[in-house]
Amino acid sequence: MSDMLAADATRDMMPSPMAPTQPSRWETLSGLKPMVRADVSFFRHVYHNVAAYIAHDRLSNRYHRLTTAAHALLRRMDGATPLADIRSDLEKKGEIEGDDADFAQIVDQLKSLELIRTGEAPNPRALEQRMVRTRRAKAIAPFKNPLYVRIPLFDLTRVLDYLEPAMRWVFSPITAFLFILLVGSAITLAGVHWETLTEGGLDQFISAENLMIVWLVYPVLKLIHEFGHAVVVRHYGGNVRELGLMFLLFVPVPYVDASSSITFRSKWHRAFVDGAGILVELSMASIAMFVWVAAEPGIVRSVAHNVMLISGISTLLFNGNPLQRFDSYYLLCDLIEIPNLALKSTKYYSYLIKRYIIGLDREYEFEALPSERRWFLFYAPFSFAYRSMVLVTIAIHLAERYFFVGALLGCWTVFNMFAMPVLKGSGFLLTSPGLSGKRAKSVFRGLLLAGGLVALAFVPVPDRVVAQGVVWLPDDAAVRARTSGFITEIHQQSGAQVHKGDLLMTLNNKKLLTDRRKVLAEIDALKQQLDADNATDQVAASITRQRMANARERLATTSRDIDALSVRAPHDGIYEAGIAEDLIGRFLPRGGEAGYLVEPDIAPVIKVAVPAIDGDLVRERLRGVEVRFAGHLDDVVSGTVTSWSPTATLKLPSPVLSLEGGGPFALKPEANSRPELVNPVFVATVACCVGQTPENYGDRAHVRFDLGWEPVAVLIYRVVRRNFLKRFEV
Repeated sequence: MSDMLAADATRDMMPSPMAPTQPSRWETLSGLKPMVRADVSFFRHVYHNVAAYIAHDRLSNRYHRLTTAAHALLRRMDGATPLADIRSDLEKKGEIEGDDADFAQIVDQLKSLELIRTGEAPNPRALEQRMVRTRRAKAIAPFKNPLYVRIPLFDLTRVLDYLEPAMRWVFSPITAFLFILLVGSAITLAGVHWETLTEGGLDQFISAENLMIVWLVYPVLKLIHEFGHAVVVRHYGGNVRELGLMFLLFVPVPYVDASSSITFRSKWHRAFVDGAGILVELSMASIAMFVWVAAEPGIVRSVAHNVMLISGISTLLFNGNPLQRFDSYYLLCDLIEIPNLALKSTKYYSYLIKRYIIGLDREYEFEALPSERRWFLFYAPFSFAYRSMVLVTIAIHLAERYFFVGALLGCWTVFNMFAMPVLKGSGFLLTSPGLSGKRAKSVFRGLLLAGGLVALAFVPVPDRVVAQGVVWLPDDAAVRARTSGFITEIHQQSGAQVHKGDLLMTLNNKKLLTDRRKVLAEIDALKQQLDADNATDQVAASITRQRMANARERLATTSRDIDALSVRAPHDGIYEAGIAEDLIGRFLPRGGEAGYLVEPDIAPVIKVAVPAIDGDLVRERLRGVEVRFAGHLDDVVSGTVTSWSPTATLKLPSPVLSLEGGGPFALKPEANSRPELVNPVFVATVACCVGQTPENYGDRAHVRFDLGWEPVAVLIYRVVRRNFLKRFEV
């Protein structure tokens, strides 16, 4: 009975042979007789000896790159031949291959691009979904990249038709020679006036007054830049049907649609279009250099200076860098013959993850030449890292002056660069139809990948702090003044052998002499007061005696300070104090260095300036010290920290460590007579080279403090925190 029931149950689950089956997508399309629209034209290119085709939709002025299979199908679509016959004929000739799903996908893509008419009744649901996706893409486009928000304005065709005859001289060899001469001369002038040009740096550039000039100059300069693209496109037979505005860091910037250059067969013509804007900017910057040199300080010179800065910065960071999708990116794509390099590089990494990590469709292959794969492996990570670096750097500098704007840009960068890929990847794992039947396994692999990336953040790596120091004498070699005064006489010349107690120099402090006279007069007056109080009031006499004791103590202190005006050698050695004529009249504070006593077997020390933000960390977690002297960097010497300055200081051990001396520490510009640091430092004394004498005291030394091992995440957090505290002086 149970076997019969099982058989009945199995029979009930089997589909009825009379039940209608849903036709496949290819079966639906195979009988259609599609036709290419009359306003679509085709252009042939060759990339790496492989033919490629461009379709130009003249109605919408859009350009589409076609695969060989898509072009083969389009070539046969005459409105009279069914798709099934077209496919059969192409397969016989070996021009195309694939299964039903592949052909159906190609036809659907051609329909979605509106390149063909099929006569098929439209699918209302599909049309509605497409409209929703289109509206959604347009809505979120400004938030995907604030550097690339476009607003079209008008058609440039008539303007260029009018200007084109007058601009033909631009393409002559003489113009190329004059351009090289102009730019070369400007670079020479910039080198001569480099210090003046860079005075004030970024702080001056982003000041409120200068930003007003930038807002006026930048759009005009970029309009000329874009006209450079447009003129070259028109010269080689293309059309520029769109001039508009895009917002670059909230600044309105003109742009032109030079996409018709994609139809140029010569890659050199396409490359000339790509680089035309950069050439125009270099010309404008060069002319501005000559104006800046000739003009007096004022508005004209400020405008010229900003033209040079804008052209230089935008060319270096944006238009001239192929890692950003601006002019040089398209120039690189055309020269290496890899269109859409950024998109293909991203898709290649997506393919690697889906194929080898998630395990999606192991039979799927990414069609690319070996040389192209090398470009893909290189481009995506470097482009991602560069874009992140530029945006974070801009956000930090903006936040220093305009905190809310900088913080907003920083949050957007973090979200778009890091959070968005995670969200997209999670959505793919959870909802992709291609994972049907193996979603659990793919999700597990995805979690393993995410867990591996998170684990990398906790991999311990060596923790090091590198600082610069100066080779110096040990503290006990210094002769220090026990009181303050002006140097009036030098009794020993530098290099002289002296003995303990020998007089080295004499100081003068008129205030000490005046104070001693006052104290002596006060003591005489108190003696008289005490005699009177002893006869009349013992309580008052007791108070007077205490005042007299205090006055005598002050006299003893003042007398010791006066004796200390004679600076004597604390021990035997060779006295070094510099040139006597330069020291006379110099003020020497209490504890100041009055010279050094060098002994023959004295060992050098390194005075190391450690940024205050790292000082506590180095002192608490120090494991070892390595020293490299600037004269022989290949030799590593071990050292030991013998002392630290009790508090952070704004004074460097030596001017060699300042930016002006080639070091890493900036000095306050207003501190001329007594240089002070912008950010405080701790001074560590490192003993090294026992038994050796350095060739030159005052040489630079590079010191590396070994702090053990720390997870990568901790180091990244520390770097971010250090820079935040340093930048915003929290």
